[in-house]
Amino acid sequence: MRFNIFPGYENHLMSYFRGDTDELKKRRQAQGAAMMSYEKPEGMTIENKTIKGGDGQDMTIRIYTPAGLPAKAPMIVEIHGGGFVAGNLDIDNGRCIALATKVGAIVIGVDYRLSNKEQHFPQPLMDCHAAYIWAHEHADEIGGDSERIGLHGSSAGGTLCAGLALYLRDHNELTPALTVANCATYYTAIEETYSFQQMIDVKMGPDNKALGAEVTFLGGYNGELPSYYAFPGLCHDLGGLGAHFIIAAEYDTLRDGSFQYAERLLKNGVPVEVFMGGRVGHCFTAAPHPYTDLTHDVIAMAFKREFGMLDGLKKNV
Repeated sequence: MRFNIFPGYENHLMSYFRGDTDELKKRRQAQGAAMMSYEKPEGMTIENKTIKGGDGQDMTIRIYTPAGLPAKAPMIVEIHGGGFVAGNLDIDNGRCIALATKVGAIVIGVDYRLSNKEQHFPQPLMDCHAAYIWAHEHADEIGGDSERIGLHGSSAGGTLCAGLALYLRDHNELTPALTVANCATYYTAIEETYSFQQMIDVKMGPDNKALGAEVTFLGGYNGELPSYYAFPGLCHDLGGLGAHFIIAAEYDTLRDGSFQYAERLLKNGVPVEVFMGGRVGHCFTAAPHPYTDLTHDVIAMAFKREFGMLDGLKKNV
């Protein structure tokens, strides 16, 4: 397939191309440096805090608090990507700062346990759940509103967000005001989609599924369907969830799964909106760019709507 890359996203998309040429290495290095760059706004505080994770172990969260927030500000629990086996809080500093400032919210990044031979699902999910419950129970300590909490995650983080939303529903816990899943994986059989076949040049992971991140995340295959908390598209009933915002990218092998999940949410009466980035690749909002800023503006508007921050737009009739 021929890629007509959105100007300015060349390093980002080409960092996913399969191969090990000098050109691709340079693209990956440039994208990695861009993803790690950020500027802290004046007056914002960024604080690491140690809380108890899903198994009672020490876990780090990172709290981003913009200057001048009103009392009881809304909160967003943000879950980084990395294919379940990589990534850290640092790769999402820029994204968390953008969400915090554009929404006017406290953002809480989660340093959940990455998957390997010793630890895997459900441990990462339960760490994210622990952070969400901590935010709900300790909101007063950080100036947040315990009843207004949203979720945002990219790639594996988006999958964990969608799985956490289902877990919270099933256990009758506080419904997220909005769950934003950015280029998430919802299904295990992604090879069956048109987008996977069309975008084979930017396929992530090895050809052998038994060596990939999916099996590492699951802790191995046992011939049974995985939990739908691990891959939300496997859930038989999506009814009763709170509002969702699904982000897809045109040049992403995971694109069609996002549309399939969004359609199922709509059929179950779940409030949903879908944003597809044109001529960009998987998790394009990791690249500093005006289009990334625009996407974050749209996400921020959705959070503000669900947090009840747009009442000033109402017109008298």
